[in-house]
Amino acid sequence: MAKSIIQTEKECYLCRREAEENGYYGGLKDTGLHKHHLIYGRFGAFRKKAERYGLWAYMCAERHHEHGPESPHGNPEVDLALKRTAQEAFEERYGHERWMQEFGKNYL
Repeated sequence: MAKSIIQTEKECYLCRREAEENGYYGGLKDTGLHKHHLIYGRFGAFRKKAERYGLWAYMCAERHHEHGPESPHGNPEVDLALKRTAQEAFEERYGHERWMQEFGKNYL
């Protein structure tokens, strides 16, 4: 399992984003988290690649992973925003051509 290239702290990625938008930069809880693969493809086809390249982030179970209006599993806008984040992070390291070779879809 590769380290995430999306985040460095063990906390909910979406809670952190929301906290910083509201001017809070302190600690967030580090329990009750799920690992969310930002790129997974139909039937999880790209999940292993996402794991290999660190294209994952922690999400809190109760609000941001599988349930709730801000969940990437239930909100296509949030899902697309996370895919864009993954692509940007990947392309900073490996470039656009390699992204297209590996994942075959441009989310930007």
